[in-house]
Amino acid sequence: MSKALKTILSILIIMLLGTTCVQASGDRIEIASAGGVGDIISDGDEFINKGSKPKISQQEAINQFLPIGRILVQIATVVLVIVGLILGIKYMLSGADQKANVKQKLIWYVVSVALVYGAVGIFNIVTSIVNNIFGNGN
Repeated sequence: MSKALKTILSILIIMLLGTTCVQASGDRIEIASAGGVGDIISDGDEFINKGSKPKISQQEAINQFLPIGRILVQIATVVLVIVGLILGIKYMLSGADQKANVKQKLIWYVVSVALVYGAVGIFNIVTSIVNNIFGNGN
């Protein structure tokens, strides 16, 4: 091997070893210790305990996602109006066989309208079922 290739390989090996020995966690950098099984178990317990922090309530989650839901409903309303206009124009200008195709698309249009505007009711039904299953009823 040439000297340049050996130098590049040695630099890559040093970088690889350096990245395996140094752990970046959050805003601090720690040197990884070569601990035994006890360190692995304690690190695992610490990881599990991070997930047992207090969770947000259902009302807090609803309050955080409500503005996003309103924006999505407004966007869906605009799309539904445009699609409805296009389907109406196609229906008026098409022949008998093409009207059948437009009617099939109209079925999916009605389903999408029901889903968009019934989403709040569907959400409430699903959350009440889940709360009853897991015993978290309000």
